[in-house]
Amino acid sequence: MLTTPVKRTIFLPDHDGSHQSITTGKNLLFIGANGSGKTRLGTWLETNSPDQNRVFRISAQKSLSMPDTTTPMSIELAERNLIFGHPTPPNKYYRWQDKPATASLNDYEKLMILLFSDETEENAKYKVAQRESSSKIEPPLTKMDKVKYAWERILPHRELVIGGLRIQTKIRGDDSKIYNSSEMSDGERVIFYLIGQCLAAPKDSIIVIDEPELHLHKSVQAPLWNEIENLRPDCLFIYLTHDVDFAVAQEGAQRVWLKSFDGTAWDWEIVEDKEDLPDDLLIEVLGSRKPVVFVEGVNGSHDISLYREILNGFLVIPRGSCDQVIQAVRALRSNTQLHHLQVYGIIDRDRRMAPEISALQADNIFTLEVAEVENLFCTEEILNLVSQRLVRNITDDFSQAVNQVFKQLKSEFDTQVSLRVIAETKFKLNCFDASARGVSGLSTALQSLTQSIDASSLYTKFNGELQEVIDKNDYRGLLKLYNRKSLPNQIGNALGLKTGELAEFVIRLARSGERSAVTEAIKPYLGTFAKFIS
Repeated sequence: MLTTPVKRTIFLPDHDGSHQSITTGKNLLFIGANGSGKTRLGTWLETNSPDQNRVFRISAQKSLSMPDTTTPMSIELAERNLIFGHPTPPNKYYRWQDKPATASLNDYEKLMILLFSDETEENAKYKVAQRESSSKIEPPLTKMDKVKYAWERILPHRELVIGGLRIQTKIRGDDSKIYNSSEMSDGERVIFYLIGQCLAAPKDSIIVIDEPELHLHKSVQAPLWNEIENLRPDCLFIYLTHDVDFAVAQEGAQRVWLKSFDGTAWDWEIVEDKEDLPDDLLIEVLGSRKPVVFVEGVNGSHDISLYREILNGFLVIPRGSCDQVIQAVRALRSNTQLHHLQVYGIIDRDRRMAPEISALQADNIFTLEVAEVENLFCTEEILNLVSQRLVRNITDDFSQAVNQVFKQLKSEFDTQVSLRVIAETKFKLNCFDASARGVSGLSTALQSLTQSIDASSLYTKFNGELQEVIDKNDYRGLLKLYNRKSLPNQIGNALGLKTGELAEFVIRLARSGERSAVTEAIKPYLGTFAKFIS
């Protein structure tokens, strides 16, 4: 049966130093770039907020040194030992050595003491109750039991072996391969730690977790925190992160954008859900301080690697096709919550004509001065730089490259012209009068549109443009008009490089001390966008 979420109210620091309340039936997810004050906010919640007595914080900086054995103590002392750092702490912040914002937690042993103290306490109570009862009593479900069951659900191929005052681990079903807790992997230990810490938090706590994804494989992040939240339905969880994958996985959380922190005050804002903005895109933008530039392509490709090197002052986000780039830029620029962000798009020229290029630029979407992004690896400036670094003859290499490319273009001249006619025809068809109504109006609009498309004239025009490039041996003009993604491979051969090596060599140069040289060689081909590159 579905239950109505319990609404809780929490106070956050407002811009002017006062407090602002948020009432929500969801957990809170704070998204912010590095330096936006996430850790400091977690510290404020624990030390200065009106809710401070309910806050239990798990730091990103923590030791994962797990002891093999432990000695229990009274449950009251064990709880204070974990929560305050000592069974009889001299002050509230002893746990943090009086440095709550910067100290690294080293409390794994204290957690183990609490878990085994709870185990000992509950088992002792059960023993007394069973002796006094004439019927069988079900044994208690201790905190250690809950840790074990949750841990094994997250890591079903492993099993925790709890006996006496120590914990061991084994491969499920194989008693021959058992190892002590100190020999667990980082992932195994942090999963145990996080489950145990959240179970140890006092009732109705606000549990603040800084970098909840740390040391965790992406495949277990969402299942683990779902498991922990189910174990503590009485608690409000607050996650502080800049990890896109983790943030996207927290579908049920209320997202809060932590914009900035000036040392005394935070600038934050509730994130509004937008249907035209995918979650991963929105969160990645919110988690960066850099201006954003969307480009065609996919992660791992040579062109995306090149963009990220020469545009290292930007957050480069690949969006696949040019249509997706255009959609992303327009969606972000139209979002009133994100109006202050600097958002741009770069797309291939792809046979676009001047009117379309101009219309796109009005939306901060800039067109390359080459037909395909792959052509950036083939510019005269880049080829000269590569030849120089390979200690080859620059003039001979460039001459051979040009001859090879022009020969290839001539062999497919009619195909290239035809493809340009097709592209322009598609663009014109997209200009159908959307205001037309009724059979007569629609028929008239369609007839008018089709009559305005003269394939013969277009062919003659584009044939002349491409022929002029050939007649003038205009290499730069060729790169602007020639759509052939395999061009870097053909040209690489002229420089003595194997297939794929030209692009790889250029990227290696950009990642070395030659980044500025590569950037300067490519800037002239980035069109108007080049003015934004310092």
